[in-house]
Amino acid sequence: MTAEEFKNKVIPYSVKLYPMIFRILKNEEETRDTLQDLMVKLWSKRGDLKKCTNLSAYIITIAKNYSFDVLKKKRPEVFGENDEFRLINIEEKSFDPDHREKFEYIHKTIEQLPDKYKTVIKLRDIDGFTFEEIKEFTGFEITHIRVILSRARLKVKEEIEKIYDYDETKRFVR
Repeated sequence: MTAEEFKNKVIPYSVKLYPMIFRILKNEEETRDTLQDLMVKLWSKRGDLKKCTNLSAYIITIAKNYSFDVLKKKRPEVFGENDEFRLINIEEKSFDPDHREKFEYIHKTIEQLPDKYKTVIKLRDIDGFTFEEIKEFTGFEITHIRVILSRARLKVKEEIEKIYDYDETKRFVR
């Protein structure tokens, strides 16, 4: 792959990769650095890119895996005088605890979905990709993507309702 081909075929993906990497890292500066490092990594693998049949899926997968590698390298930092630890990527303390709890349950539920459900719901609802782009990444037809997305959303909804309706049903059981 020549520099011109790389510039025309790979660099445009950086616009789509930024939201996904930011969602994983939750830090704007780290996201930019990671995206830049990723482009360098992809440039070094340009021979593999030329052979790739589904360039979109390949780039998205490498970006996701590389972002998680960067996240794993982050270590908790010491906070306060009592050697309390806090994770770098926890949301602001002003964030409503109820919302944070629901947010965590939803993400845990999504992570427990079968792979194709998890992939489609993350690409569509979290990363904001269009159905056409998801079709390119996954190879699924758009109608199939819509079905998968609908089922994934339904499963997440059912699991969240089980958690939050538990107290309601518990009151009526004797």
